[in-house]
Amino acid sequence: MNQTIQKTLCPYCRLETFVELPGDYAPVYVHCDSCKKKFIVERKIQGFKSFSLEEAPCISNPDCRDIEMGAADEQ
Repeated sequence: MNQTIQKTLCPYCRLETFVELPGDYAPVYVHCDSCKKKFIVERKIQGFKSFSLEEAPCISNPDCRDIEMGAADEQ
């Protein structure tokens, strides 16, 4: 899978941090280079979006997404 390295602003401290984006559109957790807090980055059709853990919708949170998609498989 192709991965690319991008720079983004941490949603907590607003400083630039490097992000390794997967080749697919699955959201990933990232740790800020400066404040060390964990946040979420999700690839979009054009670019990507960063979310704090508190503001991310369920579909953009890797853990919540796995639970929701796993529950759909059981039905």
